[in-house]
Amino acid sequence: MALLLVTSNNSWAQEEQKKKKKKAKKVKVIPYISYNRTYDFMFGAVPMIMYKTNKKDTISPPSISGFMGIYTTNNTWFGLAFSKLYFKEDSWRMTIGGGIGNVNSQFLQSGATSQFIDYQTGANFFKLEVQRKIGDGLYVGANYLFTKFDNEYKFENPIQEEVTLNGLGISFLRDKRNDVYYPNKGSKLHLGLTSYPSFMGNEDESNQIELQYNYYFTPKRAKDVIALRAYGAFGLGDVPFNNLIVVGGTDLRGYSQGEYRGKQLVAVQGEYRYNFKNKMGVVGFAGLGSIFESNIEDNNGKLLPSIGAGFRYAAFPENKMNVGIDIAAGKDDWGVYFRIGESF
Repeated sequence: MALLLVTSNNSWAQEEQKKKKKKAKKVKVIPYISYNRTYDFMFGAVPMIMYKTNKKDTISPPSISGFMGIYTTNNTWFGLAFSKLYFKEDSWRMTIGGGIGNVNSQFLQSGATSQFIDYQTGANFFKLEVQRKIGDGLYVGANYLFTKFDNEYKFENPIQEEVTLNGLGISFLRDKRNDVYYPNKGSKLHLGLTSYPSFMGNEDESNQIELQYNYYFTPKRAKDVIALRAYGAFGLGDVPFNNLIVVGGTDLRGYSQGEYRGKQLVAVQGEYRYNFKNKMGVVGFAGLGSIFESNIEDNNGKLLPSIGAGFRYAAFPENKMNVGIDIAAGKDDWGVYFRIGESF
C-alpha cells in the first residue's frame, strides 16, 4: 500500500510539473489567409510562442517569438522570424527579426498618362533594437537595420538594380499603457530617427524621422476600448525607392495597389474595439491622411480617407494577445489585412 501511494504521488507530481511547463510556454499555430489587389490571395502559417524570459520576474510582460511563412497567388513569397523580448523587470526590451523573400509588386509611374509598372524585388533583411528603461515608463533605444534588395522594374526595356541599405537609429519611448498587448487605458509616445550614412556603405545618404502617439480609454461599456492614433514619417535626403513610404499598412488601411508613395506621410485614425465574448471581438476604424514629396505631383497633399472593420480572436487569452483580420476601403481602393496583435 505504501509503495502504491508513493508511486501515485510521484506520478501526480510529474503530471503537475508537465502541466506547469505547458502553461509557462504557450504555443499556437495561426493560419494566415488574406487578400489584396497587388498580391492577390495570400496563404501561410504563423507559429508563435509566449513565455517568460525569467520565471521569477513578475513585472516584465510575457515575451513572444514566432515565424511567418507566406505565399501568394501572384508568386510572391517570404519567410521571417521575429521576437519581442521583455526582461530584467521590464528594464530592458529587445526586438529582433530577420527574413528573406521575393516580392512581385507595382508602383504608379508619372507621365502624360500615369500607369502602373510591375516590379520584382528579391529581399532579405535583419533588424535589432534594444531599449533601456531610464525612468517611469521612459525608455531610450538604439537599433540597426540591414536590407538588401535586388530590383527588376518591368519597363518595356527592364531595368535591374541592387540596393544595400545599412541603417543606424536612436529612439525615445514614453510607455504609459496598462498592457503592452491589449491596453484599455494610457498612452504611448514614440520618436525615432534612423540614418543611412555613406560611411556604412549606403550609396545615397538619407534619414527617416518617425513620430507616433497612441491614446487608449474605456467607454461606458467597460469591456470595450477606444484607441486613437496620430502618426508622422518624414524621409529626408536621397531616399531610395525601397525606403519610400507606401500608404496602406498600419496607418490608412484600405490602400493595396501601391498608388500612393512618397517621402512623407501624416495620418490620424481612431478605432472602436467591441468585445462581445471572452475570446472574440470586432473592431471598427476610420482615418485620414496625406503623403508628400510623391513622384506623382497630383498625389501630394491629397486627402486620403480610410474606413473599415475587422474580427479579433484571442490566440493567447491569458495575455490578451489577439489575432484577426480587417477589411478596409480607401479612395478608389480596398484591401484585406491579417493581424498579429492590434493594429496599434
